[in-house]
Order: sequence, then structure tokens, then C-alpha cells
Amino acid sequence: MTYFRSSKRPNPVSGDKGFSMIELLTVVLIIGLIAVMALPGALTGVKAYRLHSNATALSTQLGMARLRATSQNTPYRVQIAMAAAPHQFSLDRLCGTTPVSVDSNCSAPYQARTGGTEFGPQPVDLGVSFITTNPGGTSSYPGTITGGTASTVFYFNTRGMPVDSTGNPLTNGGVVIYLTNGLNLTDAVVVSVGGRVSTYQWMPSTSTWTLR
Repeated sequence: MTYFRSSKRPNPVSGDKGFSMIELLTVVLIIGLIAVMALPGALTGVKAYRLHSNATALSTQLGMARLRATSQNTPYRVQIAMAAAPHQFSLDRLCGTTPVSVDSNCSAPYQARTGGTEFGPQPVDLGVSFITTNPGGTSSYPGTITGGTASTVFYFNTRGMPVDSTGNPLTNGGVVIYLTNGLNLTDAVVVSVGGRVSTYQWMPSTSTWTLR
């Protein structure tokens, strides 16, 4: 007797079902809720990163100005333009000993020579701006700063030391400018009287400045 075996095999998953529409909608809803809860924190993190990176960029530019002043034996400055939108900063070579007969702009050592801008203007990121108001008031200053108001111009003499617009040594422990992003986050860039450039972050919870 001859037996014939069928080549057709049963499909072990033929009876399985896929996901129902309700199950798919439930998963989508859960993912959406997680995204909604995580989004504000992610946006705050991105804005904080932009603030800190702009403060670092300004610190780097100040360090470059100090280096250029000593290597070129000419005073330099970093100037912040708060009237521009967005705010911006630039690195300028100043007159030094250049006589008026050579450059009509050079009636004083710490004036900008004609075509003296060597970097910039460099705009800050969207949402970031410079401010001259210290969130710590008169009770808490960043770094070596002991008082006074913030400045939008940083001068360096031919020895790379920070000075005022007439070449005199700084007072109040140095010079500072503040950056904010409008989310109660503020950074400070400080140049001490010895020329050290540092960045600080304002901590509202403790009302103190922390070195970054």
C-alpha cells in the first residue's frame, strides 16, 4: 500500500493576531506623554548650553586679546555691542604709539586705529544677551570682583594687563560682564586685575557664584 505525505505544513503562527488599534493608540499616547514631560527639561538644557558656550567664546576672545597685546606690543580691546541685535563682540587693535600723522584716528593710545578690527563682530546665539546688572546685587560678586558696575569694553596694555580706557590699572578687583538667556540663568566673564580670565555661573538657589 502506498502512502502519500502532504508537503503542506501547518503555519504555527497562522492563528496569531497583530496589535489592535486600541493597543497601538495606547502606546502612542504613552510615548507622547513621556515626550511632553521631557521636552521642557531638554529645551532648558539646550538654552543653558548656548549660554555657557557664548560665555566661553567671550573668555577665549579676551585671552586672545591679551596674547595679541603682548605679541604685537600694541594695546588691544574686546568691545561688546549691546545696541546690536543680536548682541555681539569684537576684537580690536588699538593705536598705541601710532601718531596722528599716520592714522587720523590715533589721538590717544587706547583709541581704535583705522581698520583695527581683527575679529568680529561675533554675534551671540539667539536668546542670549549681555547685561550689566549683577543678579547678586551688592552682596555677591563673581570671582575677584569687589564692587563697581559691569563694563562693555575690556582693554589690555602692551604687557597684557587689563587697564581702563586711559591705561590706568583696574579697581574693584577687575572687570566683568554678564550674559543671560532669560530663564533665570546668568553667567559672568571676569578679568582679574592680574589678567586672568574666568567664567562663573549664578546659582539662584544659594545666591552665589560658582566657577565654571
